[in-house]
Amino acid sequence: MNSRERVVATLNHKEPDKVPLDIGGTIISSITTKAYADLRDYLGMPKEDIKIFDHVQRLPYIDPQLLKKLGVDVHTVQADYVAGADLQYLDDGDYWAFYDGWGAKLRMPKQGGHYFDWVEFPINNIDMNELKNYKWPEPPSQESFMHLRDKAKYLRENTDYALTGTAIFGGGVFEQPERMMGMENFLMSLAANEEFADTVMSKITDIYIETCNRYLNLLGNYLDVFIYWNDMTGQEGPMISPDTYRRLIKPKDKKLLDAVKKKTDAKIFYHCCGACRDFIPDLIEIGVDILNPVQVSAKDMDTAQLKKEFGKDITFWGGGCDTQEVLPHGTPDQVRDEVKRRINDLAPGGGFVFTAVHNIQNDVPPENIMVMVETLHEYGKY
Repeated sequence: MNSRERVVATLNHKEPDKVPLDIGGTIISSITTKAYADLRDYLGMPKEDIKIFDHVQRLPYIDPQLLKKLGVDVHTVQADYVAGADLQYLDDGDYWAFYDGWGAKLRMPKQGGHYFDWVEFPINNIDMNELKNYKWPEPPSQESFMHLRDKAKYLRENTDYALTGTAIFGGGVFEQPERMMGMENFLMSLAANEEFADTVMSKITDIYIETCNRYLNLLGNYLDVFIYWNDMTGQEGPMISPDTYRRLIKPKDKKLLDAVKKKTDAKIFYHCCGACRDFIPDLIEIGVDILNPVQVSAKDMDTAQLKKEFGKDITFWGGGCDTQEVLPHGTPDQVRDEVKRRINDLAPGGGFVFTAVHNIQNDVPPENIMVMVETLHEYGKY
């Protein structure tokens, strides 16, 4: 089997020749810049000027030679880096800063900073009048996606990678309002002014649907997986009740995903960090095919139990190795045991794409990354 055949088989809940591997196939299953540089050094690869693909999370463009060396099966459709076209950061004292397309300010410490965080918001009051004055972003034009169409066509015709892509340019229907007004304000609006919260989420949904239509008109036939992210849970449980999700957010998720499915046969990949077990039946009901990142250290996210309950209906894309404790702090033997356990739990019957829980972080030793990958290749055969 080649990589695309391998991924497509497991997404259809068939056992391929071996468990597929994803590193860098999405912006939530990649590797941060320092860990990437350390891994290249460890493997004896030449020094390179690292270019940033995702500025918020500090994710690099990954060298195709490294993908081949690791045996990766998945590739994201992304714009090629153009010299001189990178985001220009603002000097904000002890911080670097920039403004996103929704008008929020993000900031990262100059010394020791790992990520950009949202610190200032364009909406500060739970007030319908403030929404009337807010300048909503316009969906990108269809023409702006032409370069991605060309990239997708090239990858489809000249490689055997399974291809992922997305047109979402913010957080999900629940997640993006937090980036526009702050988490505390948005959660307060859900409790105190439901009309306000619903109006914000409905507008975001409409913007995303139009964006997805324009994107998928060009790329829909090339993608194997369409990515959507919507964090709604923390380590110990949901940030909102299942009832609130079902009343206010689930219909919007469904409306968006239904629009996507009209334009592509790609499988729907839904990213939700944390203890999301209670939402999985709802996600399956609205047509989600893939759950990521499968945060194994969160409450009620035991991989054996998840596979037993939901493995026939949803693919687990992640959960391959705990990135909170085992991957950064464990011994090579502990990493090896962890990977073998997750393969045993999640691989039977297909429906499992191996990747760590979320992005590989800066504090992960390259030795542990390689033990993780080598263990997969050794024990992940069917």
